[in-house]
Amino acid sequence: MIKNIASSFAARLAVMAITLAVVVMNAQVLGGSGQGLASLIQFGILLLVSVSSYIGGGAVVYLIPRTGARPLLAPVYLSSALVALLFYPLLSWLELIDAYLIVHVCILGWMQSVFTFHLQVLVGHERIQRYNLAVTGQSVSLALALVIVYFVFNEATIVAYLIALYVSFGLTLVFSALAVRKVWETKQNLRFSEALKALWRYGKYGQTGNVFQLLTYRSPMYFLEKLMVHGLAAAGIFSIAFYAAEAVWSVGKSLSLVQHARIANSTDTASNKALTLGMLVLSTSSSAVLVTTALIVPENIYLAVFGDDMKGLSLALLGLAPGIIANGASVIVAHHFSGTGKHRINTYGSAAGLGALLVFIYPLIEHYGIHGAALAASIGYSFQFCVLFWVFLSLEDVKKTDWKAGLNAMKALFKLN
Repeated sequence: MIKNIASSFAARLAVMAITLAVVVMNAQVLGGSGQGLASLIQFGILLLVSVSSYIGGGAVVYLIPRTGARPLLAPVYLSSALVALLFYPLLSWLELIDAYLIVHVCILGWMQSVFTFHLQVLVGHERIQRYNLAVTGQSVSLALALVIVYFVFNEATIVAYLIALYVSFGLTLVFSALAVRKVWETKQNLRFSEALKALWRYGKYGQTGNVFQLLTYRSPMYFLEKLMVHGLAAAGIFSIAFYAAEAVWSVGKSLSLVQHARIANSTDTASNKALTLGMLVLSTSSSAVLVTTALIVPENIYLAVFGDDMKGLSLALLGLAPGIIANGASVIVAHHFSGTGKHRINTYGSAAGLGALLVFIYPLIEHYGIHGAALAASIGYSFQFCVLFWVFLSLEDVKKTDWKAGLNAMKALFKLN
């Protein structure tokens, strides 16, 4: 487990650094409005992937130890293509981006959906290091492609950004297909309809929660673009604050990746509970330290890195800070429920968080602009954690001894005792 956690953390750290480089390039080359448009394109892609993952997402990790990977292949590939086709009219109706960009979002979203399925197959087989290599490779290839289109070919347009996405997604899709080529074993001889039904049964609640989670994460950018006069620039500023939040969450996500795979392959309830509690303490404390560090950095430094278009970034980070810490804790509790097949609970938590955000986002943006959007996001993240943690305490009957066991489990894990 130590090797997997170290590998996951190193991969997250690399992705975080490379993502920062990508954001800096976009902000400096495309400006605040260009970064805002790029973030909305990413939102569209991620939304498509989230809907596709009703069939090819977290349920794959849960089912692989029980059914094998091969029966899941055809249902996932076909459903992802169907979702990509249906997303064109949806994105047109939402007016998320300009019409000429929508077809590209649909194609890129389909590519990323298949890539995501391959990643879930690797996690289901606890091949964490290959998973980390694939994820890191996508970030590296995107950064290199952007360097070439921006600085070698001197293309400073959103189309250049799309070209870089095609290069990155295409390369990593091929790599991920090669990485899983030897794990298509079958444990149960499921027919297509049976496999599809199983994927839907275990995926619908968990993925509904993921869709709600994505909307909680990314919808503030959409509302900023629609409600403010200089909406794209505001969305660009918020997107950079959100990338900082994702950098902080890299610790919790690294821990939760290994936690999820271990719990999904374990039937020891006491051990699973102790592991979750230890991970929860580590993730929350790490998030608090990292977000405090981000807040004490002077805004002049942020402006020097991202450009003068990013004024207000420090205020956005301040508004997001409580929610960043809360979500650093949520990711651990949520993966406990995912690993034990209780996806419905995550759905309820994510729905509660999204509902809280939607209640507050209109008045807060109206009165406080970008800072208001950040505050609304924090309220959503915090409300979600409160719901998840309350259910966790209730269902798992957590006591003082359980917390001690969790801390001891973490000490043993890192060989500190």
